[in-house]
Amino acid sequence: MLSWSSHQDGTPADVDALASGDGDAGLPHGALLMAFAEAIAQWDDDALAIAREALVEATSEAFMIDAAAVAANFEMMTRVADGTGAQHAPEAMADRTALAARLGMVERP
Repeated sequence: MLSWSSHQDGTPADVDALASGDGDAGLPHGALLMAFAEAIAQWDDDALAIAREALVEATSEAFMIDAAAVAANFEMMTRVADGTGAQHAPEAMADRTALAARLGMVERP
């Protein structure tokens, strides 16, 4: 979704930079957004408070709330899919697996 939406917005994300954590990945406030997302994913309250404050200082409270809503939506979609037993279409798995490897993510069984 990030890849598609960033192209639609005219600011294509650099997936390799996302994977390495270097720079802003070509996105406005990208480094701050990555720090925010990582703090959320790692369940690190201290890092999250710092990342949230940095994001608000550089943008606005509304921007940070939008970013938090996007993260919450992804978490919700994952839980709904897991809860319903939804499976990825076999033809989509090759692309998903390749992207996960590129981002350095480990696939869940």
